Amino acid sequence: MTQADKQCLPLDGVEATPSLIHHQFEVCGGPLSVYEAGDSNKPTVVMLHGAMYDEARFTWDQLFPYLARDYHVHAIDTPRHGKSRPWNGHLGNDRLREILRAGIKHLRIKQFSFVGLSMGGALSIDYASHYPDDVTSMALFEPGGIGDKVNNQLMVWSYIKTPGLLRLLSWYYSRKDHEGMVKVLESLYVNGSKPTNPDRLASILYEEARGKYEQGEKDVDDWQIDAIGPFRLRWNLLDLIPLIQCPTLWLRGADSVLVKQHEMERAVRLAKQGNTDATLMLIQNAGHMLPLEQPTAANAAVKGFLERTTK
Repeated sequence: MTQADKQCLPLDGVEATPSLIHHQFEVCGGPLSVYEAGDSNKPTVVMLHGAMYDEARFTWDQLFPYLARDYHVHAIDTPRHGKSRPWNGHLGNDRLREILRAGIKHLRIKQFSFVGLSMGGALSIDYASHYPDDVTSMALFEPGGIGDKVNNQLMVWSYIKTPGLLRLLSWYYSRKDHEGMVKVLESLYVNGSKPTNPDRLASILYEEARGKYEQGEKDVDDWQIDAIGPFRLRWNLLDLIPLIQCPTLWLRGADSVLVKQHEMERAVRLAKQGNTDATLMLIQNAGHMLPLEQPTAANAAVKGFLERTTK
């Protein structure tokens, strides 16, 4: 087997990454969980996952161990995800930025590249617009906060406003057996893509649903709830994107229904207004969870981008 062939083999997940360190510390009134691996003398990468039932071990199952071969990687469990719980109070955009800033300082990280998906991509954009000197580059998988509306806007708004509904899905998932969670996992994959390790990923998904239910958390993050109005989003990041001062790679799954092509194209145009390099890349046979659906293509795209934009 050639070295190139070995690079394409499925990896064994975040927790099996060589030299892994799991940090858990108090910051801004709650616990923050961070997975660290790789050579501390190499460029630093900070990874932020998406909303709802996501966590660092889930989305970054393949990309984290892959990047750890050549970079100093840190994957953060956003508050109320993974092992970053329990948290009290409202976790809107400004508070999450404050928590991330404090966590990154606690880890003594100075300059770094962001890799973010969905809500994690949006938090990366927001952070980079406020602290441009800290961020070297950003790879953004279908970031949230770049649209004007979501699919079925009025229905989604009605759902989050109906008492009791925002814990129903966690209750439902937390009562499924392992085979049932594997089916839930497989439903996230589109156009023939398959999980690299369905048992591991389904177990992580179950733990997240169970954690949300046991802690009395809502299925939907406060960050999302704040944005959703009855007819359009109450706020987005479009005014902040031109403030980005670092190179950006914007990645979209060609079969995604959550983030539209025209939204990504507009975001790239806005990023270029800041006279920085911004590139849009489509990954075929993938939807919103493209780092999991097409890990070989996603891994190669992010590594190639980091090679060009870090020292």
